[in-house]
Amino acid sequence: MNEETRNYGSKAELRRQQILDAAAECFRKSGFHGASMSEIAKSFGMSAGHIYNYFDNKEAIIEAMVKRDMDHSLERIAKIQGEKDILKAMLGTVDEGVQRRIDRSELDTEILAEAARNPKIAATVQCTDAVIREKVTNLIRGIQPEKNSPPCELSLAAKSTLLMALFDGLQIRAIRDPNMKANDVGRVLKTVIQQMLQS
Repeated sequence: MNEETRNYGSKAELRRQQILDAAAECFRKSGFHGASMSEIAKSFGMSAGHIYNYFDNKEAIIEAMVKRDMDHSLERIAKIQGEKDILKAMLGTVDEGVQRRIDRSELDTEILAEAARNPKIAATVQCTDAVIREKVTNLIRGIQPEKNSPPCELSLAAKSTLLMALFDGLQIRAIRDPNMKANDVGRVLKTVIQQMLQS
């Protein structure tokens, strides 16, 4: 049992998470349209008909994946928010964030490609992004250097957008450059983030 399926209360919820894990692997290998419900079911040792007890279709599976990823992101942000030195806490998560983006590059780009074609998936992706972006903006607001006037909201929004774009862009780089060194990228990225957020 991996991190995604750990600590779920009910058996039904655990089964849902296991289906999402199996579907994620199938989407990575075959793409969203190439992976059938029967293929997902077979990889999980379940009948395709049984999956429909949990998800109406592949679209519903992707929506659940996006929402699950948002929940995990919000948990990580909440931990950072609870730290006394928010910037230090943020920098301490950079290496993990870099590796996560690299590991999820195929799946996340597949989801975004589907969002570009499917308005319903796009709405889910955009809604969850807005929630996370607001939380990230609040983090940045908490580490701005003290000045005579409060930080400009436009500047805060721009910084949160750029911060998220730095990590989002790693997904594309991981596909274009599979030999990218995560440790080196993380080390330089920490410097870039520190300079950006302390300015």
